[in-house]
Amino acid sequence: MRILVAFGTRPEIIKLGPVFRELRRRPGVVVDVFWTGQHIELAAGLLNLFEIEVAHTGSDVLSEPGLGGKFGQITRQIEARLRAERFDWIVVQGDTTTAAAAATAGFLNRVPVAHVEAGLRTGDLSSPWPEEFNRRLVALSSTLHFAPTAASARNLAREGVPSEAIDMVGNTVVDALLYARDKVSGNYAPIDPDIAALPQDKKLVLATLHRRENIGEPIREVLRALRRLGEDGDKVIALPVHMNPQIRTEVMALLGDAPNVHLLAPLQYPDFVHLLSRAWTVVTDSGGVQEEAPTFGLQILITRESTERPECVEAGFGTLVGSNGRSIVDGVRRLTAGARPQLLEALNPFGDGTSSQRIADRLISTIAQQMRAAE
Repeated sequence: MRILVAFGTRPEIIKLGPVFRELRRRPGVVVDVFWTGQHIELAAGLLNLFEIEVAHTGSDVLSEPGLGGKFGQITRQIEARLRAERFDWIVVQGDTTTAAAAATAGFLNRVPVAHVEAGLRTGDLSSPWPEEFNRRLVALSSTLHFAPTAASARNLAREGVPSEAIDMVGNTVVDALLYARDKVSGNYAPIDPDIAALPQDKKLVLATLHRRENIGEPIREVLRALRRLGEDGDKVIALPVHMNPQIRTEVMALLGDAPNVHLLAPLQYPDFVHLLSRAWTVVTDSGGVQEEAPTFGLQILITRESTERPECVEAGFGTLVGSNGRSIVDGVRRLTAGARPQLLEALNPFGDGTSSQRIADRLISTIAQQMRAAE
């Protein structure tokens, strides 16, 4: 049995890392990895963390200025690999350009595609952009759909995906988080010395901002809210600054000299998990954080107008605040009032840490059925 796992970005490595590890330990399965070469600064640590061996690396993807160009480069390069070797499946994750291009290459070359984290929808192609488009394209290209929640499975069913092609398995981010949390437990020494230097006597608010649709006045309003929160004096704001130059420019202009705001380099995953374990709350536009925060009991503020992960909000862990500065300030002050973090004692609605096992079981049993049918 031969499986190609394709990823490009930091979140993809995190969410496919446990799947790779689980498939690799199964007898009779050969797993190849195609990495498209994005997020170079953060990939090495993650590849080591999950013990991932990259068999094939893409080229010239970062040099392409537009998303269309990147899509074309990735599609051509993965297609060349699919034609050079025989694969029983190609596995992709989420809603990135890599996922969409790899799934398209698989479909056009008659290699069945398995989609991890399938069925997320906002119903609005412009939010998040281009992720909503990407995830719908991946769904059209896929043979197996691994939905993280019942709501995601229902979305796929409404779009006409056959029930036998949908497996509700939970989200592999929980598998990754539990694995990493064990690594940072005890006397963890952060990889980034700036994290070790964060004040211990202040309430930690972790912020992450990267959505393209928020660039401009929406992100400026969020940054102004973070500045006001830093001025309270009892809190420290930790903001890893995204590599997007437009975002970096906005951040430096509004927070470069802000009191109690610490601008950090993009985080290695163990450092991120360490900060989550210390945080009182999180201000974020990240989909992944919406899935990760519940494992720590964290209540978070989501700086988006809609979310494809409504389970986070429905379970009481997340509140949609958009880019409304007043709502952000009031929400953080509410969640940092008192002497202790206001943690929720509830299960993570996105899974229990066994999603990768379920995915591996279904993939291997499906391949075995195909082999028996071909005999």
